[in-house]
Amino acid sequence: MQRTRRLCLLAGVLALASCAAPGPRTTTISQERLQTLLAARFPYTGKLGALFELQAQAPQVRLMPEQNRIGTSIQVQVSDRLGRATFNGLLDVDYGVRFEPSDQSIRMADVHVNSFNFTGVPERYQAIVQDYAQQLAGRMLGDLSLHQIRAKDMETIKGWGYEPGAIDVTPEGLRITLQPRQQP
Repeated sequence: MQRTRRLCLLAGVLALASCAAPGPRTTTISQERLQTLLAARFPYTGKLGALFELQAQAPQVRLMPEQNRIGTSIQVQVSDRLGRATFNGLLDVDYGVRFEPSDQSIRMADVHVNSFNFTGVPERYQAIVQDYAQQLAGRMLGDLSLHQIRAKDMETIKGWGYEPGAIDVTPEGLRITLQPRQQP
């Protein structure tokens, strides 16, 4: 009899718990995983105005949880198309992230250039290179997809009654909050 009461009490508690509204859940993409995801987008080859060709590679990701942003330093090689001189430099940017529902991706947002430094660039080219820095960062990184959530995983998330919510940069990585879906 005592055992039957306990089982009934346990069944009642489980039934009540299943009726309670679920709370938010979180998942984290580690800094190492972010590094791997971003590195897969490189090398990048393009033009910098009419006079320069560039190749960007070896991005190094750093987390900036105080600003809720991610920083990245990228090695850049610029070649002068006229004189065939080559200059090596470093592009340093930071950016936020956002969820794009149309393709279930996590994308870069609001890319900001911190510095664009080259060694050995002639003085006459310094101003030109700096003028192109924001344009280059926007073309190379603006709205870049960092991570694609697979359709199967998205269906599972929706099946559990959740949808992607806030995305925060933490010391551990990129924390994605899954919010309970609003019922229509």
